[in-house]
Amino acid sequence: MAKHSKGSLVSKITSWQVILGIQAIASLLLIGLVFKLNALPLLYTMVLIGIVVLLALITFLLMKPSKIQGKGKIRNIIGKVISLLLSVFLMLGSLYIAQGNSVIDAISGANTKTTRISLVVMADSDYQEVSDLKNQTIEANLDDEDNAKYMNEAIEALNKEESTIQVNNASSYVDMANDLYDGKTKAIYINEANYGMLEEEHDTFKNDTRIIWSYDIVEQTKDISKNVNVTKEVFTIFISGIDTTGPVSTVSRSDVNMLVTVNPETKQILMTSIPRDYYVTLTNKGKKDKLTHAGLGGVENSVSTIENFMGIDINYYARVNFTSLIEMVDALGGITVYSPVAFTTLHGGYQIHKGNNEMDGDKALGFVRERYGLSGGDNDRVKNQQRVLTGMLKKAMSPAILTNYSSVLSSIEGSFETNMSAGEITDLIKMQLNDMASWDIYQIQLTGNGQMMTGGAYMPNNRLYYMIPNENSVNECASLIKQMMNGEKISVEQSE
Repeated sequence: MAKHSKGSLVSKITSWQVILGIQAIASLLLIGLVFKLNALPLLYTMVLIGIVVLLALITFLLMKPSKIQGKGKIRNIIGKVISLLLSVFLMLGSLYIAQGNSVIDAISGANTKTTRISLVVMADSDYQEVSDLKNQTIEANLDDEDNAKYMNEAIEALNKEESTIQVNNASSYVDMANDLYDGKTKAIYINEANYGMLEEEHDTFKNDTRIIWSYDIVEQTKDISKNVNVTKEVFTIFISGIDTTGPVSTVSRSDVNMLVTVNPETKQILMTSIPRDYYVTLTNKGKKDKLTHAGLGGVENSVSTIENFMGIDINYYARVNFTSLIEMVDALGGITVYSPVAFTTLHGGYQIHKGNNEMDGDKALGFVRERYGLSGGDNDRVKNQQRVLTGMLKKAMSPAILTNYSSVLSSIEGSFETNMSAGEITDLIKMQLNDMASWDIYQIQLTGNGQMMTGGAYMPNNRLYYMIPNENSVNECASLIKQMMNGEKISVEQSE
C-alpha cells in the first residue's frame, strides 16, 4: 500500500498539469517583471508575450495525453522535458530582469549624501585598528566651521570605540598633515572630502597613509532635478567624477567635471569638460576657488556653481567613483579609445600609442588621470576623459552590451548614482531599443591659463595652482549648449 501511495505521489508531481502549471507560473513571473522594468518598447513586449504563450501552447499539445491508450507516450515525455527546460530558462530570464530592476532602483533618484570621517595613520606605522591608539593623542581640525557639526558627531563615535583617545585641535589642514609626517601626532581624524587640502602640501598623501577606521554620516538631500520628457526634450547632465574610499554618495572634491547635453530628437550628444582647477565663484562661499572644491559643499553646490558661471540650466547630475571606472570598462569587455599622441601613463605605466588603443579598466583609469605627461596638461586630460566616456557610450549602445548585461549591472550598482528617476532611465532605454538610432557625439572643453596664486576660498593663505578661464572658450561652449537647449542641430569641428 505504501509503495502504491509513493508511486501515486510521483505520478501526480510529474503529471502534465503540474509541469505545465510550473511553466505558466514562470511565464507570468517573467512577463510581470518585464512590465515592472518598463524598459522594452510595447511592440517588443507584445512579441515576448506572444512567444511565451505560443511556447505554452506547444508544450500543452505535446504533453496532453492521447485519447487512444498507449499512443503518444514518447511525445508526452518529450513535451514534459521541453516544458521543464523552458521553465528553467524563463526563471533565469526573470532573474536577469529582476537584477535590472534592482540596479535601476538603486542608482536612480539619488537623495542622500555621505560625509566620511576617517582615522588616518602613516602607511609604515604599526597601527592597524582603533584600539592600537589607546591613550594616544591625535589631531583634527576643529576650527573648520563647515565641518564642525560632523567632527563633533564623529569624535563621539570614535570615543565609543576607544574612550582613551584624546583629540587635539590643529590650526590648519596643512599643519595637521605636517604633524603626521613629522611624527608629532600618531594619527589624524579628517573628513575625506578635505584630502585635497593635505595633498596640496603632500601630493603623495594617499599613498603615504592608511585609513584604519571610518565613520559615515548620511543625510537626506533636496531634489534639485529639473525634470523634462527625456525622450523628446533636450536635457543636460552634470557628471561628477570623485576619488574616495567611501560610497559614491560621499561628499568629495569633484575631479572630473563634465556636462553632457542630449537632444533625443536630433540624436546629438555634446560633452563639455571643465578643468578641475578652473577659477570660479563657488556658490556656497560667494568667493572664487578651484571648481573641484565646489564638491566640498555637495554635488548640488557644484551644479549651482557651474550654472551661475556659464549661465545655463543643468537638469540632472550623475556621480561616479574613479574605482568604478575600472569595473565598468571591464564589465563592458574593454573599450577602444583614440589618442592623438603617444605617452606613458604615470598610473600603471601603460604605453599609449597614437591612434586607437584597446583598454581594460585600469589602463583607461591611467589614461584619464594623466596630465603631467601631456603637453596641454589639464586641458589635455579633460579631452582624454571625454574620449574614454565616448568609448564607453559607443560600447554600451552596441549589441555587445547584451552579452555583458549582468556584469555591467553589477559594476554600476554601488559606484554610480544619479538624481534622474527610474522612469526617466527606463524611458531612455526603451527609446534606444525602439529606434536603435546612431548618435553623433561631440566633444568640447573650456580652456584657460595656469597661474600660481593665493586667496582661494578654502585655503586663502596657501599659494596654489589655478586655471584662469579663457572667457572666449566659456562663451563659445555656453553658446553651443544653449543652441542645443533651443532644439537647434549643432555642428562642431572636432580636433584630434
